[in-house]
Amino acid sequence: MNIQAVAPVAQAYAVGTAATPATRTPATSQPRTTPSAYGRDSYVASGYVSNTYDQNVVYGQGKNIGIRIIDKALGLKSGYIEAAFIDKTPQNAMDIESIDFNLHVQAGEVGVSDVDATLTVETILRRRELRTGKKSPVSELRVAFDPDNQVRVEGKFKALGFKIPFSVSGQINVDTAGQLHYDLGKAKVSGIGVNGVMNTFGLTLEKVLKLNNPLDGYYAHGNTLVVDLGRTVSSMDNALGLHASVRGVRTNVGQLQLLVGDRPADAQRALTERNTKEPAYIKAEGGHAYIDGFFVKDGQLAIYDRTPDSPLNISYQGPERAIVLHKGHVGVTEQRFTQLLQEELGNSDALTDLNVKLGASNGKVSGKLFGAIPLSLNMTLGATNDGRLMFTPSRTKAFGFIPVPGGLVRGQLQKVINGGEAYGKGIALGNMNGIDLGHVTQVSHQPGYLVISSGQNTPNSQN
Repeated sequence: MNIQAVAPVAQAYAVGTAATPATRTPATSQPRTTPSAYGRDSYVASGYVSNTYDQNVVYGQGKNIGIRIIDKALGLKSGYIEAAFIDKTPQNAMDIESIDFNLHVQAGEVGVSDVDATLTVETILRRRELRTGKKSPVSELRVAFDPDNQVRVEGKFKALGFKIPFSVSGQINVDTAGQLHYDLGKAKVSGIGVNGVMNTFGLTLEKVLKLNNPLDGYYAHGNTLVVDLGRTVSSMDNALGLHASVRGVRTNVGQLQLLVGDRPADAQRALTERNTKEPAYIKAEGGHAYIDGFFVKDGQLAIYDRTPDSPLNISYQGPERAIVLHKGHVGVTEQRFTQLLQEELGNSDALTDLNVKLGASNGKVSGKLFGAIPLSLNMTLGATNDGRLMFTPSRTKAFGFIPVPGGLVRGQLQKVINGGEAYGKGIALGNMNGIDLGHVTQVSHQPGYLVISSGQNTPNSQN
């Protein structure tokens, strides 16, 4: 095994020179294309996966983010990552929150807790039981990470009809092929050391665990358990295909961290970027995908964290995220647009019980004015000259037949909509509940949803 440091900053890692692991969905590394700048000093690297005409690839970059995979048992936290999200079903839009993609990690540092490691191993063993029809002899498993690349595993092993407590300790490293190696240290059964007995009878991890198929992604060889991370994850049913060349591994109390990079320079960049102090963010461009209830096509967007004390989680929707669109097309469903309007109205009773129906030429809005008077109106959405989303109410009626002056309705709505501003006969909207649409150039009505096109940043957009 060749353990050496890639660079001084990486000396805390046990590092090998990794070869690209085989995965279910191979992604060919290519020289990086010219960065596509859309922030003041940031870009999203692209072009490092093979991309045929029918593929849907979203390139992303993130800092202090979290994602859950493998039945959401394995929680991954990354101080910095560059990755390509490759759609499993390119004929449909990718769904980011439901992990409807394969993942090619070009560069990154990824952390796993021992709790999630335990849940993941249990999930892997359970899936193996279902696939083979053979019950695992191991139960009540617990994985613990200690400093200096030490890993402890405790559980019970069924033999001769009895569940016998066991514990093993050992060291984890990475080999020159990018595979993780767990080398057996001390082993105990029922609290009694058994290394001597194992040596006497020629017993090894390989013979005890009976894991001998490298195609599964994990196997035992002598007293070493070998794990090919990409192949292990990719071989699971309904799991994402993972391309990740592991360059280094280290442990702290309760945590294991992996250094990943297509090339040593990529891994080094991940370490450098990780140490740059910035709020959590995700930046992405290209492809077409659903995220946070929006359909984004050929976009350049950024997602910023509103809760800096915790990682920005990709796998869930929620109010912790602020989204900034720099370029692209956004489809907003009727349900999501209604939700946004309700959030902008807040606790006001100016228009309650809001209901929106989006048609081919406009939207039809109904509700109760001042919480009591039934009101209906048509709403046409468009763009202001300075690139803001706006709507113009018309044909306003109370009780279904009494015309209401348009100025009255505009005046009331302008007062209660957060960031609302009178604009001609309509109302210009601000950032809707943390959604910055950038410089809006066009708005199209279609049955059931809106399509908003954005071109350039507004002067006040966050970069």
